[in-house]
Amino acid sequence: MAQRYWEGGRIRTDSDGRDVYVIRRQVNGKRYEVSTRCHTRRAALEQLGRFEADPEGYDPRGGLQPDPIYLDKPLVEAYLRYSRDEKENSPKWVREQRKLLAWWAKKLHAVNLRGASLRDAILPPLSRTSQRHHKVSVLKGLYSWLRTVKHDLELAEDPTAAGGLKVPPAAEKVGRPRNKAVPREDVDKVLSHLAGGWRDALQLQVETGWHVTEVQRFANAGEIDEPTPEQRERGVAGVLTVVHKSGDRHRTGVSAKTLEAARRLRERDGFSVEWYHRAMKSACKAAGLKKAERFGPGQLRHSVATWAVDSGVDIASVSTFLGHRSPLTTKRFYAAFAVPRNPMLPPPVVKSGRRRPTARRTS
Repeated sequence: MAQRYWEGGRIRTDSDGRDVYVIRRQVNGKRYEVSTRCHTRRAALEQLGRFEADPEGYDPRGGLQPDPIYLDKPLVEAYLRYSRDEKENSPKWVREQRKLLAWWAKKLHAVNLRGASLRDAILPPLSRTSQRHHKVSVLKGLYSWLRTVKHDLELAEDPTAAGGLKVPPAAEKVGRPRNKAVPREDVDKVLSHLAGGWRDALQLQVETGWHVTEVQRFANAGEIDEPTPEQRERGVAGVLTVVHKSGDRHRTGVSAKTLEAARRLRERDGFSVEWYHRAMKSACKAAGLKKAERFGPGQLRHSVATWAVDSGVDIASVSTFLGHRSPLTTKRFYAAFAVPRNPMLPPPVVKSGRRRPTARRTS
């Protein structure tokens, strides 16, 4: 999506799909970029006037000092929901994050996270503990969430940013890394044990490779467009548009079956990520999958990328399909276990004696 601007700077989109007006100015050689926390142009213009009167002392809250931020239970629970639903981390890592944040909550009791002293508050506990890699990683993740997702902190208030706190090297892992891609036949088994909106959601993920939260955003405010004649010739029955977590609008061509599932989802009254996870867990059990074979909605993006590359689609095309800005992201995170087509091998021969054509994308 093209960058949008207003008189004071740029306009970004928050996690709820709302416009947020950000001031971008250079005054006396110093560059400022600060959120007005406003969702309308009129309110943002008022904030711009206050900023221009005193750039150095500008605060969108007015003359009041910002509220302190403590590592308490509500903050931990909000961050873990983000880790589970938005980042789609595994249940195992979310449980580990909960333990590590409980450790940090004791060490940072009554410490205001806003501008906390790295030397006096954060580094001393780390000098006398194990698991330093994970403890630093989870604290940096929390601060990054407060700053870039919640927008409760400015960069200068984050003691872990800009190299302030570096994640120490992790202990070398033993054995092969785990393949997060799910076999297509297992997904089909689970599909047969889902009903209603949960079945439609999984069908949508299977063909789009969307994040769970993108399915939720589509159910709440997604768009469905008619395909062009050229797209229709390639088997595209409809074009779905959803806001990616980066704020970009992402378009995906889908088949008639998935188009109907998308329409039913749009007609539903809301979509719960939590209940979707529960439905998937029950369906995995009903499908007879062993405990090690069961999967959650967060693994579908990995799976779709792997299926596509295994079928002969090049990494760059899969990257565009998933909405990544770089094919390296696709290769590193979502198709690490895929096997690209070897151009030195001849195409397989079908029973009729004619060579099977090379797989080609249809969306």
